[in-house]
Amino acid sequence: MSAFDQQEEIARLRAIVADYERKSHRSKWLIRQLIKKIRNAPRDFVMRMKNSRRKRRERAALARAVRVHIAPAVQEIDPSVSTAVTLAPPPPASACAEPRPMFFHVAPGEVADLISILERDQASSLALAHMDRFCGSREMAALVAEAAAIDPEVGSLTGHEMGYLTPFQDTEYRAVRQAMDKIPGGEFDAVVLVPFGKLGGADLVGGVLATALAGLGRTLILRTDLPDWDRPDWYPPEAPAIDISGDLAMIHRRTRALYVILQQIAPRRIFNVNSRLAFDMMVEYGARLAVTSKLYSYYFCADRDPHGNEVGYPIWYFANILPHLQTAIFDTEYLVKVLTDRYELPAEMRARMRTVYTPARMPVRESVVEKQIASSVTRERPRILWGGRLDRQKRFDLVIELAQVMPDVQFDCWGKAVLDAPPDLSSLPKNMNMHPPFADYDELPLADADGWLYTAEWDGLPTILIELGTIGMPIVASAVGGVPELIDDTTGWLVSPSEGVAGYERAIRQMLADADGRRARTAALQARVAERHAPATYLRAIEEI
Repeated sequence: MSAFDQQEEIARLRAIVADYERKSHRSKWLIRQLIKKIRNAPRDFVMRMKNSRRKRRERAALARAVRVHIAPAVQEIDPSVSTAVTLAPPPPASACAEPRPMFFHVAPGEVADLISILERDQASSLALAHMDRFCGSREMAALVAEAAAIDPEVGSLTGHEMGYLTPFQDTEYRAVRQAMDKIPGGEFDAVVLVPFGKLGGADLVGGVLATALAGLGRTLILRTDLPDWDRPDWYPPEAPAIDISGDLAMIHRRTRALYVILQQIAPRRIFNVNSRLAFDMMVEYGARLAVTSKLYSYYFCADRDPHGNEVGYPIWYFANILPHLQTAIFDTEYLVKVLTDRYELPAEMRARMRTVYTPARMPVRESVVEKQIASSVTRERPRILWGGRLDRQKRFDLVIELAQVMPDVQFDCWGKAVLDAPPDLSSLPKNMNMHPPFADYDELPLADADGWLYTAEWDGLPTILIELGTIGMPIVASAVGGVPELIDDTTGWLVSPSEGVAGYERAIRQMLADADGRRARTAALQARVAERHAPATYLRAIEEI
């Protein structure tokens, strides 16, 4: 045999061995599967028996519910109707020739829900009794027979057809019903939708709006996203404030659930103040809801992502719901102009946009400037105050840098992180003190300070600046968003964000060195707040829209 023939024979033998091993592996796998099935056979049999017992128990419980709740109702309606209930396996088709009372099965997995509903809801019991009576009537049999004559696949009644009792067949109806049960009865002139009640400016505006509306008619406040209720004092006590966020969280289509709830309440007007769920609902159901209620939505400044891109509600929920709104309400003229230019809005759409400046919660009172100037001689060094969220937007990092480059000035700060991770406060400069958030401006040493610092990368018109304006507080602020509509070169000291730390230092030193300038600018600030941000001015604007 030649060397070539030997190689060919070796290759053939290797192929035979490989095929044998492949078949052997396959055989071993089949044997393992067979052994597994034999081993699991008793367990599978037991599980089938358990499932069968569970189904029998469910059917028995359902039969008891029908016998206890539906049978008396049927007898009361028509004593001649038999109320016997058969839950045995389906009889042959020939057995259904003579119509008889029967029970329509609910969808699988919902037996327990239906029994629970029947036990506590007499209206549903009566409704189901009426349905069951008709389904076992000659009229129903005749309808099915006519349909079968047209399409033989319709078949005939078996007595075990799937049935639904609207709206109780919906497994999520219970959560909607729980939410509705929390809401007081009667008509409401307005419903204010808020995501929660935290410490933000939008939460404060929600309370201000609800207070104004409560003076015009019966008003309801609904929390839709989270149960937080940190500042109940911001909201009118005469307006019920109901948390339905937990009920809505159990529902897959939360937008539909909120739409159904608002339809049931049927208020004349619906106001959304930063509720994300309400915005989503208006996108999907705004056109339909606007038929029965007038819709309004509040807009504050857009946000920025870590890459500097604009995000937030004015970006996601403006153009797509403006056609459904009676009025889009803004807290600054700046945002109105930005959106008008961005979307090149026609006159009709532009007419639906209205700037309503947030009112001050405190009345304009005696300026603190004179007390500040008088007390400055007793302080070791000038004192600057700062307060706000320790989030990326508010640029607390700039305050730390300022304290480092201005060691001759004391910085006292109040706040906490709300949206972002808390910053590291373990190594603050020695001339910087950090305090928890304040609940009232009277807690602050306003008369024992020299001015207020407000830093932000982007913003609308912060309510804190409005409140500080009522007491005549000297303010150094970022020239961003709607801030220049309140703070300008006549009412305070503006700093462009592009100037950075050097710009803020320059403005603070100018303010500290000019006592007469502080008197003049704070007086102008108080006059502007008294004219533009008075509660009466806000109420008139809400009445007009």
